[in-house]
Amino acid sequence: MEDAASPSSHGGDEEHPRSLTPVPSSAGIDGAIRSEISQVIVRIHAEHYGKGATQAKTYAWDNLIVTVLRDVLTVAERTLIEVDRADTVREVRTAFQSSLETTFRAAIERLTGRRVQSFMSQVDPVRGLGIEVFVLEPADEGD
Repeated sequence: MEDAASPSSHGGDEEHPRSLTPVPSSAGIDGAIRSEISQVIVRIHAEHYGKGATQAKTYAWDNLIVTVLRDVLTVAERTLIEVDRADTVREVRTAFQSSLETTFRAAIERLTGRRVQSFMSQVDPVRGLGIEVFVLEPADEGD
């Protein structure tokens, strides 16, 4: 599994997050944390879908975390796509992701030390790609 090495910076002009044990702002969301995020997202998928992605890469910028997953589809989902039912795969994935929102949020909050303000998920059934997007509350810069 690979992970992004993108730099992270935090704007200090936004409001402060609710209390968690924060990752120091100077450390940001580094490569080790991004790798852990990729691993935990794949593990959640494997545990709850019965199949995890074969590749995952996590990017982090300011208050945004995006994990791109490759080869996420189950055998049943691929079967639906073969009979032109990609819409059904999207609908079921959306409902399922909604039921797992608390699990995804808790994992990201634990790894980053920051509250998740918003969680979004999407799948491209034709290409077998998925994304998990997390918008974090602003980092406490001590302002």
